[in-house]
Amino acid sequence: MRSRIRVLVVTVGFTAIAISSIVVSGAAGQQQRPSSPVAGSPRMPQYDKDRALLLPADYRQWILAGTSLGLSYNEDAQAPRDPMFHETLIEPTAFRHFAETGQFREGTMLALILHGTGQNVLPGRHGQFAAEMHGVEMSVKDSTRLPERWAYYSFGGMNGQTRGTAQPLPKQQCYACHSEHAQRDNVFLQFYSLLSSAATN
Repeated sequence: MRSRIRVLVVTVGFTAIAISSIVVSGAAGQQQRPSSPVAGSPRMPQYDKDRALLLPADYRQWILAGTSLGLSYNEDAQAPRDPMFHETLIEPTAFRHFAETGQFREGTMLALILHGTGQNVLPGRHGQFAAEMHGVEMSVKDSTRLPERWAYYSFGGMNGQTRGTAQPLPKQQCYACHSEHAQRDNVFLQFYSLLSSAATN
């Protein structure tokens, strides 16, 4: 084991430091989880002591699954006068699994970022763009958290002020609509061009 660690120190550098720290702390009976996953290993949701979901620090670096403007699921609602841009991202290891298998694995996380609409900002003369962030929501597939497997969370986000944790939203608030209308496993593939094109199975 020691010789393997020495080889990793030479060839991998920073990764070896993380591995050696796990070995040492484990020997002391205080093994700790690495702060970031090893490349290729599944990234799983993390919770605090109250089982609230922790907002991943790097969620804005995830893979863009799809965008929309003014999308609403409310049948009775009128089209908004100031529609928001929706930006949906998927955690990279979950995306790779989906692209390979066509299935959303346990631990899949998708983030929805809601933006206000910007316009008339030079040099732009026409059109609209996604402006300030108005909200961050997440959907998570985790059967250890809730029996219906998928849970939905809101972290706020007006003026860029997000909360670090969130409890699941009531089942009737999001789950029912996703369960009834999602194209695959509670996920609206019909709105996410990257995922729909990757869904080979």
